[in-house]
Amino acid sequence: MHLRRKWATLCGVLALGPALVSATTLYMSPSGSDSNTGTSAKAALKTLKGVLAKVTATKPTDAVDIVVAEGTFTSQSVIWNYFNGQPITFAPPTGATTKPIFDGEGTGLTWFTMGDSADAAVPTNLHLIGLTVTNYWLGLDLGRNKAPGNSYNEVRGMLFERVGAFYTHGLPNPKGYAALRLQQSSNNTITGNRFHGVKNSNAADSDGDGENEDLTGYIHAIYAAHNSRGNVIADNEFNQVTGDAVRTRDGSDDNLIEGNRFITAGKYSAYSDWIADTGDECPSHGNRFKDNTVGDGYFGPFKTGFVTHVYGPDDRCSDGGGGTLPARIIETGTVVQ
Repeated sequence: MHLRRKWATLCGVLALGPALVSATTLYMSPSGSDSNTGTSAKAALKTLKGVLAKVTATKPTDAVDIVVAEGTFTSQSVIWNYFNGQPITFAPPTGATTKPIFDGEGTGLTWFTMGDSADAAVPTNLHLIGLTVTNYWLGLDLGRNKAPGNSYNEVRGMLFERVGAFYTHGLPNPKGYAALRLQQSSNNTITGNRFHGVKNSNAADSDGDGENEDLTGYIHAIYAAHNSRGNVIADNEFNQVTGDAVRTRDGSDDNLIEGNRFITAGKYSAYSDWIADTGDECPSHGNRFKDNTVGDGYFGPFKTGFVTHVYGPDDRCSDGGGGTLPARIIETGTVVQ
């Protein structure tokens, strides 16, 4: 069976999971209130922080389904630190015709940050499905630096639009990094999402003062760093991304990037692996770039041979045992348009 088909089947099983097993269900709505119980659509909570407070207080041990009503939630931000090893799912209700919208209103917020849990050995198991995230400095930060624990998350059917310092007037920092960032984050599935408008600036002179700050390359749609391994990035669309659309860094091995479409996305490449020329970070190995469709980069056609590219020494962190490491990037089946 084709690998993508396997993962599509798996994602379908994951999506069905909450319906097949015991689950605690909470509701949130733009018209809700955090003084509500959250146990029905009529008594919905209003904010992500309100949902977090509720589960932290009640400590459910089963799966948790957060039903996110259609409409627009403004200026919401949360550092999520409740994990019980069971699926915790944020998704619109069955039958929804539009994606619920989280609008950061360009004020420099990060929408959803993974914080530390009481037990770093518990898989985080977050599932974020069918939502729109817009006008944030950083969208989703699966950035726990404690390992193990940051693993088996799912991001599916999401729209990340207008993310980065270009859309937040340079706040809180003119150098944004990603719409979706992973650190020490492994065995995740990131499928069927759209990344549209991921920018720090439109040009090298980001503030029009005649100086070349060139912040365009620092930001990526998906940035998997610091031992983020075994992730599947499949069937996504990347459009209007100024930096390389997908970037791995520092020992982020064995990721699969398959069946994606890149349109006006990437400064130098659609996908790159990067470490500095000096330092102690390790190159990533065994990342597969398979059956992707690639158009021009953000600033025009890529140089020949630069659809994928690696930076920094290939042999740093080699154990000297004489074994052969896999290539840093294994590219097959690319369709260039």
